[in-house]
Amino acid sequence: MSSLRHEIACGAAQLIAEEGFDYQSAKRKAYERVTGGLGGRIAASDLPSNQEIEEAIRDHLALFADEDQRAHCEAMRRAALALMQRLASFHPVLMGALANGTATQFSVIHLGCRAESAKELAIDFLNDGITVEATELANPIGQGRVEGLLLDWQGHPVVITTLARGGLPRRFSSLNVHELSLQLNDGGLA
Repeated sequence: MSSLRHEIACGAAQLIAEEGFDYQSAKRKAYERVTGGLGGRIAASDLPSNQEIEEAIRDHLALFADEDQRAHCEAMRRAALALMQRLASFHPVLMGALANGTATQFSVIHLGCRAESAKELAIDFLNDGITVEATELANPIGQGRVEGLLLDWQGHPVVITTLARGGLPRRFSSLNVHELSLQLNDGGLA
């Protein structure tokens, strides 16, 4: 990685971890800071990939995350595991920052569930008195939009994306119930 890309990745990681920026906004803001706002049009080749930013976030968290931050993420992962166990018939997977080790205090529990529609999941929650909000989300494994749900679980915000039946692409970072349980028991994903 070039020196400029590395500096932008580190700056973006700080913005994501400490201020809750999304990846695209963090890249742009970090680019502006590094170039002193004189960069003009941003060349795509100057910007780090999301994978490079994820690595920089892991490095940033390893250096700067305090015990409260680690405890918060651990609590989110335990809540995610409880929710995944509750949704076992929908074959849930944990996705996003909690799955790939880049979770911050701004992260949400993001699950993918196999269902014909979000309505199927919503009925399951409503039958137990859990309020959900239907939404459309960017498809995390392809193009277009997919149905999803927003809810609160054990005090944590949750986004559930409906996934088509079948497997996730290999490049996609996710954890099933068993994998998450093993990592929690081994003290992983600090």
